[in-house]
Amino acid sequence: MANRKGVFIGAYVPAELKRALQQRATSEHRTLSQEITRILEEAVKGPRLPPNFVERRAPGQLPRRRDSDPLPRRRRDDLPYKGPQGGNASGGGES
Repeated sequence: MANRKGVFIGAYVPAELKRALQQRATSEHRTLSQEITRILEEAVKGPRLPPNFVERRAPGQLPRRRDSDPLPRRRRDDLPYKGPQGGNASGGGES
């Protein structure tokens, strides 16, 4: 018998759910057990970062948002800058 890290959790699920989980696990090149473990971890801890993703923000730092980007950094086809009041401060993008 293989050495296993963790505990066994048994559950009865409908056959179609098992098939769907098995297909998803196969498409992600995982075993059914690995896929269920991943789903449970995300449910408890929140989603994981993608592979090779490095978190560069400081803890507690808010992500950048479209409304807070200064105008020179914006591309022509982006939505217009709304400013803190929510009004259209720019009058539209460049042409």
